Amino acid sequence: MLRENSGTRLHILETAEKLLSERRSDEIHIADIVDRASVGVQTIYYHFGSLGRLIAEAQAFAYIRTAEPLHAFLLAAEKAVVENDEPTYWQATGDNVMLAWTYGFSGDRWKIPMQLIDVWADPVIRREFTGLLDAQFERWVNVIEGGKARGWVSPGIDTHALIASCWGGSNGQGVFAGTSKIHFTPETIRDFWVEIVKAKRYDVPDIL
Repeated sequence: MLRENSGTRLHILETAEKLLSERRSDEIHIADIVDRASVGVQTIYYHFGSLGRLIAEAQAFAYIRTAEPLHAFLLAAEKAVVENDEPTYWQATGDNVMLAWTYGFSGDRWKIPMQLIDVWADPVIRREFTGLLDAQFERWVNVIEGGKARGWVSPGIDTHALIASCWGGSNGQGVFAGTSKIHFTPETIRDFWVEIVKAKRYDVPDIL
């Protein structure tokens, strides 16, 4: 499914992903996929079972591609924890937050939420996609907790609430992107995140 794509199946999936970048999912028909991918209808049903399943998987595939740069920052933060490298830790986590909040300032501020509409409508793809998200969130929990253990992150901060509010908020940022009442940039969000998360030295327990 989301992790096992090659040959014809991958070609169909990438074709659907390209069509999703051009129009809404409810405007895509099986004939569009057949024509663009140069495959038969039965080939599509053989690999995906239905148009709805194909669209849902293509949306998940597109989201994963979009999030790839964010994963690079997560990996850098994990490495910083292992190597006890605090400057790199804040650079990587801050850059991740800033990039996540950049998407709302792009030409299509609803890009991220729109990529997930059909994912949630298909129970199989939803379950697989949620499994991937759970793995990512677990890694972030470990990064934050690792920062706490080293005295970098404020010990009193709620790790799960922090992750839910920051990364959940980044996906809903399109609501605020056009308002004249709330002024923010990806850089100010990053600076705010670091300010509230970073341990003040008086927060760090005296372990000596």
